[in-house]
Amino acid sequence: MIKAMVVAPYPGLAETVKQIRQQETELTIEIGIGNLEDGVELAIQAEKDGYDIIISRGGTASMIEEAVSIPVIHINVTGYDMLRVFTLVRGIESGVALVGFPNISQGASTICNILEYDIKMITIGSGKEVKGHLRALKQAGYSVVMGDVVTVQTAEQVGLRGILITSGKEAVLDAISEAKRIHRLFSRVKFQTSHIHNTFQSLPVALVITTTDGEIIDHNRTFAETIADQDILQSESVQSILEKTNKQQTEQSATVESKTQSYFVQSFPIKEDPSHIGILIRPSLLYKETDQAIRITGNPAHVPIIGESSFAKNIRESIQSYASLDEVLWIAGETGTGKETIAQAIHFERHGQEAPIITIDGALATERDLHILASKTLLTELKRGTVLLKHSEKMQKSAQEMLLQLVEKKSENVSVIALGDIQIASEQLNNELFRKLAHTTLHLIPLRKRKQDISAFVHYFLSEIHANQGSETLGIKQEAIRQLKEYDWPGNLDQLQFVVRELSIRTTGYYVDQTLVQSVLQTHIDLADREDASVIPLNGTLADMEQLIMRKVLAEEGMNQSKAAKRLGINRSTLWRKLNH
Repeated sequence: MIKAMVVAPYPGLAETVKQIRQQETELTIEIGIGNLEDGVELAIQAEKDGYDIIISRGGTASMIEEAVSIPVIHINVTGYDMLRVFTLVRGIESGVALVGFPNISQGASTICNILEYDIKMITIGSGKEVKGHLRALKQAGYSVVMGDVVTVQTAEQVGLRGILITSGKEAVLDAISEAKRIHRLFSRVKFQTSHIHNTFQSLPVALVITTTDGEIIDHNRTFAETIADQDILQSESVQSILEKTNKQQTEQSATVESKTQSYFVQSFPIKEDPSHIGILIRPSLLYKETDQAIRITGNPAHVPIIGESSFAKNIRESIQSYASLDEVLWIAGETGTGKETIAQAIHFERHGQEAPIITIDGALATERDLHILASKTLLTELKRGTVLLKHSEKMQKSAQEMLLQLVEKKSENVSVIALGDIQIASEQLNNELFRKLAHTTLHLIPLRKRKQDISAFVHYFLSEIHANQGSETLGIKQEAIRQLKEYDWPGNLDQLQFVVRELSIRTTGYYVDQTLVQSVLQTHIDLADREDASVIPLNGTLADMEQLIMRKVLAEEGMNQSKAAKRLGINRSTLWRKLNH
């Protein structure tokens, strides 16, 4: 049985409902008498008591709709009702007005026009408006006013005759029929909604619905149970991607650091409701700052491909072709030749800045790491993005098999780019994985074979250092550039960038000169000339020997300062300070 509460604004309506409910078989009808605010209180209590539906009339019904979440059915004023009340006032030739809510005044106006009754119509939106209108009518000579309960009650206070427009049996029966229809519809929607809600709550990924400002509207159980640092939603990174999602109506992502954990956060627009944004939150699989087996980069920046050599021009012209490939691409070359920069440019060309890059370091990633990645379903859930494989030739055999499965199961619009020495990889990777990764290759040449680009790189690095570190060095003299071009750069672009940073710090003027370049390069030449890396000369100060050790380790780590610092047991800033002391 459907439990219905009829909130009657006046006693006569309650009596009409009592006569009808005796024959009703589908509804259990309770009746309460209360107008406007009193009626709202009755309805709120009825919802708490488990009623399925509310039936009421006029302004009371409208107010109840704003206060409860169950369906509210309006008892309309029918043509029969209007004819009845017009019959009561037909002997009054002038001074009659009708003051009521739209559900009364609109229908009454039509009937008056058809029957040519001279009745003034006033539509109100709130009961508070009634007294002002009635006082004005009285001053204008009106003596009788028709309307809802609030109109009749106020008329008594003002000194006018009030006639209540009542609802007859026809209107009540129509409302009961509508209540049955709405309840059936509401039950179906509620049933479907419960499935959606249960699915939302059971999702294995933390999901949050927020406003465009980041205020939480709803979240699922996974968010409540697994995301300890829920205040990350107020972080600058998350607020930034929410703003971009709101403005651009596109997916955005970011890796967010909290006090105890790193998270990969994806925001997406809710198309049917632009005022709300969905957020997926996963542990980002970052372990420690210096030990990142799997790293997720949201909103990767566009890095330009620098240089005027024929090689650099050809790469720039080919980026679009490589970005359109569906198969895996292997970018081969010596350490420091810019493989990751080219990969990022291809990613940017194909997917744009909004798509993330997932970097898997084969030297650190274990089979367990890849299983975690698979269990988080990052690769299958991502609509677009790039998986970047580094040092895959150093990966354990069991991890190689897992990596092959991940690559084969990736989403269609997820690109895979492998980086490294292809000759070593052919010897270290299992045959099936190597064939999958090296199907299409792009070979980068070392810096010693594209020395024409050294000038462009030096100026680019100097401008970056000036912008990021406030360096006063503004340029480099041509003689110094020629000196740099005479060196063979075994560490390629990584070594060149390291040298430019050292030159920028050590330059006393605005421009790097040839003498300083010669001095810095001589240190690198002396270090490279030492055939026995285990022998450190003792004919110097402790600081000199410390310098040689740090530079040797840095060279062995491919000019990677993070790895060199980790190996030396110091942090990056300490390494940098000691090297440039």
